[in-house]
Amino acid sequence: MNFCVLSWLVLTILVAVPSKTQNVNPAHPDEITAQHQATPDEMRSRLAKVQVQKDAKELSELCGSLPADMDSLKQGLLPADTVEKLKRVEKLSKRLREELTR
Repeated sequence: MNFCVLSWLVLTILVAVPSKTQNVNPAHPDEITAQHQATPDEMRSRLAKVQVQKDAKELSELCGSLPADMDSLKQGLLPADTVEKLKRVEKLSKRLREELTR
């Protein structure tokens, strides 16, 4: 009997204590925030930033590969993908310029 009462008391204390110690700051209740769901505009903004970074990296890589193509051109050889690279550089630079001037 004594063991049942003691175990029931311990169980009650263990259940009651965590419910009182939630992450609540009674001195500053305004700091309590629910999980924020991103709005569609915020999501578009984040994706745009990620896309700008990807485009800038690709543009940098393409620009870095063009001098070797230009050296080949001096020797009378035109690498097959040089024109495509230049078109891609133009497209990426235009997209980046538009994105950054918004």
